[in-house]
Amino acid sequence: MKRAFCSCLVILLASTGMTVLVAAQAPVQAFAYTISGTCLNSPNGFTSKLEPVHTGTAWTTSFHAAGSGDGNGTITEVGQSVDGASFGAGPRMHTPATNAYKDTFTSTATENSDGTYTIVMGMLRGSFTDGPYAGTTFTASSGPTFRRWPNQNGIAVQATAESPVVQTFSLSNGTSFQRICTATAMVASPPP
Repeated sequence: MKRAFCSCLVILLASTGMTVLVAAQAPVQAFAYTISGTCLNSPNGFTSKLEPVHTGTAWTTSFHAAGSGDGNGTITEVGQSVDGASFGAGPRMHTPATNAYKDTFTSTATENSDGTYTIVMGMLRGSFTDGPYAGTTFTASSGPTFRRWPNQNGIAVQATAESPVVQTFSLSNGTSFQRICTATAMVASPPP
């Protein structure tokens, strides 16, 4: 059995997902952000109750990343993540590890009637730059939904919202697993 592992992101928090400011009357503007979060990873997927199918092979990942978005809506980030050992009954199927990574993705944002924005993270692509999987590339399917609150003093807060999203995380070495992530970000950008 292949040994499964995770990096962030937001890797969101991916890595995790950052915002692209969308307004019909306003152009997209550059912004910077930091994001932190946690993912529950399962090589066997999740039940309808969002529990790992086999807890003995599940593990958690915590991550922290910083990134920026340009005027075209392209987002790049770099981060670090710490994987915990698998937990539950039975043999451990995952070894603890620390990874560094870089990735890129796009997001879509829509303004809500209360002045907040709903943000959906698009497909994430990246590579590990340090750690046991340095040089391995990865992709993650579309990510969680975020809620971004209006800026105050040039800073906006956004966090995962609504229903959890199960993402598929795939590596160039053939390993694939599912994950559910939560994250909170601080975004420095022009007010919406």
